[in-house]
Amino acid sequence: MRIKRIRVFHFAAPFVIGFHSPHRLAKRADSIILEVEATEGIIGYGECVPRSYITGETCSTVAEIISSIFPGILLTWEFHSIPDAVRMMSRLESLCRSKSIPAYNAALCAVDIALLDITGKLLRKPAHALLGPVVRDMIPSAVSIPFLPISEYRAVSSELRKMHFHSYKVLMGADKEENRHRLRQVRDVMGKEIDLRVEANGKWSFDQALSNIEAIKEFNISAVEQPLRKDDLEGMRRIRRETGLSVIADESLCSPEDAVKLIEEEACDILNIKISKCGGLLCSWQISELARSKGILCQLGTHVGETGILTAAGNHLAAVIRNLTYFENGSHLLFEKKWNYSRSVPVSIHGSGLGGPEIELPREHTTLLAEL
Repeated sequence: MRIKRIRVFHFAAPFVIGFHSPHRLAKRADSIILEVEATEGIIGYGECVPRSYITGETCSTVAEIISSIFPGILLTWEFHSIPDAVRMMSRLESLCRSKSIPAYNAALCAVDIALLDITGKLLRKPAHALLGPVVRDMIPSAVSIPFLPISEYRAVSSELRKMHFHSYKVLMGADKEENRHRLRQVRDVMGKEIDLRVEANGKWSFDQALSNIEAIKEFNISAVEQPLRKDDLEGMRRIRRETGLSVIADESLCSPEDAVKLIEEEACDILNIKISKCGGLLCSWQISELARSKGILCQLGTHVGETGILTAAGNHLAAVIRNLTYFENGSHLLFEKKWNYSRSVPVSIHGSGLGGPEIELPREHTTLLAEL
């Protein structure tokens, strides 16, 4: 089997509600979707959500890499199995390094997912079967609660409480009193037993982190995500030791090499794997297995504004990660005018490749950038 056509699209659907984080206020999707057609007529889809503040990539740089750097390999190599796909991905990464391309994880991700989709369809196997054995039938799901006016937390929490989420993450700011107000309202609605985590997106200083954690400990927080800037591993190690609170590494983790360093520095208890920032399913699976071998748990994060393609990829990965503790999958809520309480249940991981008729190119808000 060989790839005969590649189409690169930009997806930019507006959100019904904006997602405000310490990084930015997102009002629409901003992702790259890849449609790959093989000689046998099989079509596969991939997706990535580039974020300049995490990996240094944008949709423009990803489209440029895929359309100008990758075709020499993608349109000439034959592949018939998962080892063939692994070799192709390894060659693409080596090519990026040889050309000194500074950031390419998201570009690799879009190709990786499309290759596993096509390979699964060729072999008539679901994508997760190409990674490892299924270890769970049900996937407990989690969702992030963005920055909101303080007065809105109670109403939003009430709606989210009706859904099938097992855990909630509340985004934090710099003002500890405002953070306390956020958590008090969420906890009042969610009750004492529901799992609550907080996320700072690397925006706290060390002293701010200690002060905020002390101020919110009465709300029974289970973990803090990326309390400090991504390169402050010593500070994250100290946060773990001095507060006793579990630390989740997010922006600090973009590769297996990052995972090794985080583990060696004892800088976290949980690795937050996001498929796009980590280079795709194959690399994300590698990170999860590395973490498992060292007794470290994994969180599988969602990408704000992702389509059903990345969501499906996440479902397949969540089904096989043996050391998974949290699975975030609420991006679809950003596009819905009325929340449907059943939609937080993950899509099917059956069928070939990514599986399911819903895994296709979105028809609206999608612009063709390149065709090869």
